Amino acid sequence: MKELLKDKRIVIFILAILFSSIVIAVKGIHYGVDITGGTVIVLKTEKPLNERDMSMTVEIIKNRLDATGLGNIEVYSRGNNEIIVIVPASADVDTIIKILKQQGNFKALLDNKTLLYTGRDIANVEFPTKVPSGNTVAYGVPFSLKIDAAKRMAELVKGKAYHRVYLYMDDKLISAPVLSPELTSGKPSPNQVITVGPYPPTEEEKAEALAIYTALKSGALPVKVDIEYTYSISPEFGRELLKGIYIAIALAFIAVSLVVAFRYKSPKLVFPILLTCFSEILIILGIASLINWRIDLPSFAGIVAAVGTGVDNQIVIADEALKGIKRLKASIKRAFFVIFASASTSIAAMLPLFVLGVGLLKGFALTTIIGILIGIFITRPAYAKIVEELFKK
Repeated sequence: MKELLKDKRIVIFILAILFSSIVIAVKGIHYGVDITGGTVIVLKTEKPLNERDMSMTVEIIKNRLDATGLGNIEVYSRGNNEIIVIVPASADVDTIIKILKQQGNFKALLDNKTLLYTGRDIANVEFPTKVPSGNTVAYGVPFSLKIDAAKRMAELVKGKAYHRVYLYMDDKLISAPVLSPELTSGKPSPNQVITVGPYPPTEEEKAEALAIYTALKSGALPVKVDIEYTYSISPEFGRELLKGIYIAIALAFIAVSLVVAFRYKSPKLVFPILLTCFSEILIILGIASLINWRIDLPSFAGIVAAVGTGVDNQIVIADEALKGIKRLKASIKRAFFVIFASASTSIAAMLPLFVLGVGLLKGFALTTIIGILIGIFITRPAYAKIVEELFKK
């Protein structure tokens, strides 16, 4: 045992298990919406998009939702005219839907006729807050214009005090402030504000201001999108599903132990294989926790696929060891040649799914790749060393 613990493969194996255990204990395991519950929103674009426009649309939607500070919202495309938005149970779905419905085409018209500026002329947008409004305060979205736009506006509104500026978002009037004398003096005034209502605001006014803020912050979408349909996932259903997954994994462990014991007629081989399988699951979950990856159903499928591949590899190592007890190390090297070839083809198959980000399959691809890499660099070498020691005796 002492000699075994001195081997660098075993040391790396133990350190990986300890590190993963600590990370999981500190950060916990982050589960996906299909387990914790939430809402899936399916958007449909008004026309089919090419790859460039679809990527731009998805990116803008991501930026809008990130700007809200809600977090943990997943966005990806499906085909050339659908976008899937997955929202956790903790988020305000109504506010998110309000944000998603806006294309974000903003414009300001003097006297409802002359164009003063558009969303492209905005340099910076601030989060909705309390703003001055004459002798009182209001609730609105402060923003600043680019210097060229501010100069152009100053020329157009010069001498037009108390005229109205009509502000539109997607051709809907959202505010119509009156120009103060200070703004019509001819000097550029980059700092502007969209007033939503009096302070303190109602919940509806807060949602309206947030939708305006995110649209201005992220820019307009290339096309209009509509809510095609939504559906909810119950947290209770997710908890039952998770319980079922863990029961299935436990049953799989029992099945593997019985098959291995029957195959080799040697109980001493069962424990190393089960230990390796358990450690692979633990290390995969530890890495997922470290990088804040959310474990969803496809991710669990990836874990099962990786561990299943691991069991195959361990059986290859055991078979080679049994065939060549006199030349044990050479036999294990032959086994690793097969293992590396198998791992390479599996990773090559998974990379396109991960790189292209094909919806929920990305989780499956990532956990499979991580599991395979953990196997060939950490758990399989450690298992091989344990087998060496077992057969030496």
